[in-house]
Amino acid sequence: MAHYSWSNEVYPQLRLAVSDCLRGTECRYNGGHAQEDFINRSLQSYAVFFPFCPEAPVLGVPRETIRLVNVDGNIRVRGTRTETDVTDSLQTYIDKVIPHLLKQDLDGVIVKSRSPTCGLERIKQYRPTGEWFGSQDKMGQGLFTHRLLEKVPSLAVEDEGRLQDAWLRETFILRVYTQARWRMFLQSEPSVTQFQAFHRDHKYLLLSKSEVIYREMGKLVADATAQNLPEQLKAYAQKLHAALACRTTTGVMINVLDHIYGYFKKLLSEEERQLYIETREEFRQKIIPLIAVIKLLQQFLKHYGSEYLSTQVILDPYPADLALRSKTTAYR
Repeated sequence: MAHYSWSNEVYPQLRLAVSDCLRGTECRYNGGHAQEDFINRSLQSYAVFFPFCPEAPVLGVPRETIRLVNVDGNIRVRGTRTETDVTDSLQTYIDKVIPHLLKQDLDGVIVKSRSPTCGLERIKQYRPTGEWFGSQDKMGQGLFTHRLLEKVPSLAVEDEGRLQDAWLRETFILRVYTQARWRMFLQSEPSVTQFQAFHRDHKYLLLSKSEVIYREMGKLVADATAQNLPEQLKAYAQKLHAALACRTTTGVMINVLDHIYGYFKKLLSEEERQLYIETREEFRQKIIPLIAVIKLLQQFLKHYGSEYLSTQVILDPYPADLALRSKTTAYR
């Protein structure tokens, strides 16, 4: 099995479905695009992209703008000018493209925000009269994204607007990289021993998400045998998705950092111990970013050594040049 850990600087290639307009394709209603730098520059070298557009193949470019209309609880898609109902034609296409995308072994999906088809959240649902009264009316997901998450609730999905938030961006990228490692792990036809190693190497990453779920996952690993391994892997995958969907808070991350620090505490000089305490507290107070604490712990690891910590994914879960831990706002 290929062993993915921070120590060997090998990262799996991500497989991401992306709204085509975010890739720079001129497929929006007005013939324009919504090119996104994080996708096309930062992630370009690390991912295979699978572009999709639920609207252009059906309605053409340019096209009349559309909106969601709530008709007695039934969501329809209508033109904003002609009120032409295009729900059925869009849904037929969506039901064809989603299975195609899911065959690509996706690690995650990035959709266009505020889109009536691709939007992830807070998409306005108008009344049949064309009116919308704010908090009095429901808001939901776009037609495509809603159907996608109905099919695969565990899939990591974000929109490019939310990815401007450092906390949500770090959560999403950590999630898709872990999913990619899991995907490649399964492709290697792992043994029980390798299953145990995967769980061990992700211990502190999982603890940074949910200690409760981590303990449940540990029981699945402990009970795994050559005979029941397929069932245990399937159950573990469900727990893994649930854990990765959790967002790490500053307090939980500090608890994990302290556990890692505990491996060196008795070996450190008084000056080194004080430096760690000061650095950790500055992270807590959002004076410095997480990467500063991680680099200090990595320095301890390099100097004092620890076979167990040397393969802990949390220390280097994705390429450093993504710089996701370099912002003080990456944790709350």
